[in-house]
Amino acid sequence: MSQHQHSPLPDSEGLQVDTHAERAAKAPEVAGYNQNGHYYAPPMYNQQQPNGVRLPFGLGVLAFTALVVLCTAIVVGAGVGGGLGAAMANKSSDCSTESVPAPSATAEATSCPTPDNTTSSDNDTAPYVPRSPSSVQELELKCPNKKNDETRYKSSKGYEFQWWCGVNAPQGSPAEGGGIVADLAPIIAYTIEDCMEACSAMIQKDEDVGTGVRCSSIVFSKKMSVELENQGANCWLKNASKASGGNWGFKDDFYAYAELDD
Repeated sequence: MSQHQHSPLPDSEGLQVDTHAERAAKAPEVAGYNQNGHYYAPPMYNQQQPNGVRLPFGLGVLAFTALVVLCTAIVVGAGVGGGLGAAMANKSSDCSTESVPAPSATAEATSCPTPDNTTSSDNDTAPYVPRSPSSVQELELKCPNKKNDETRYKSSKGYEFQWWCGVNAPQGSPAEGGGIVADLAPIIAYTIEDCMEACSAMIQKDEDVGTGVRCSSIVFSKKMSVELENQGANCWLKNASKASGGNWGFKDDFYAYAELDD
């Protein structure tokens, strides 16, 4: 194997170390290297950040301004809404209590307007059109818990009636004081009060002109469509009162009997 001779390298102008202290102090400054950059910028050309407060979250001026405006609008809206709600609550509270008297003043009751609970249908000037009797299956008839308890009613003409649920006075049944009960007029009525008002009007007519036809009692059924189909009416004006010793029943709640309280 041959051995190679290594000759000393000649002096070159490459990297050299200057050991002289004064000359080393005057050496050029080493520029920092940015691994993400693509070129070198001397320190004197680096852009200086403006002095002042930095914007949070790294937002720009426009974005930060928009965020501030939005937050301000939310806070102001919540404050206005809360204030309005508190004012309305205080007003409602003031309406239900008396004002607190001043040391030298007399307490006065606070006057508050009455809420208007009427609906548009209440204020409607169009004529009221009730449902046809044939389309009404049942009407309202408020019976007491005990059907043998009487209910009293005073008509617009001033006549007083007493009535019971579950009692019937069919035509031909015994009448109070003798005779039989007969139908004077079969009519259509939407309430038992309407039926008694019709009887009251017949009494008043006899009082005024002496017709000789006087209503003494009524029978009302709330099953309107069925009675209309079978009997042609659901309210019957009677010529006499039911005999007190007869069969009063007090069973069903879909019909009722009323008589004039003389």
